[in-house]
Amino acid sequence: MTDDPPADGTPAADEESRRRLTEQAAVLRRQIAAAPARDEALRADCLLDAADAGAAAEALERHRKETHEARELLARTEAALARLDSGDFGRCARCGEAIAPERLHAFPHLERCLSCEAESRAKSR
Repeated sequence: MTDDPPADGTPAADEESRRRLTEQAAVLRRQIAAAPARDEALRADCLLDAADAGAAAEALERHRKETHEARELLARTEAALARLDSGDFGRCARCGEAIAPERLHAFPHLERCLSCEAESRAKSR
């Protein structure tokens, strides 16, 4: 672990990351809030049209999976906002090294550097 500041640690980069993460969190919260109504509509479709019940059931399952993924991404997004507040944003949660600015720009909710992520994936195989 080094004492170098994160590669993206400029105030402007942090504020841009905060803006993007805050917007992403708002979108995800709206999506999650709308999920029960969409779930109900898909269930109603299953009951109304027996011929399309299989397709409607598949759509319902896909919707539930998307909602679950949205909840997980919201949790990671909120954790990234907390890291911004604590000053840990842009640092790998495992090794403490700076995360590449390009990676953070593309995925501001990342918690690990590329090396640690690759190692984690290799171990899980």
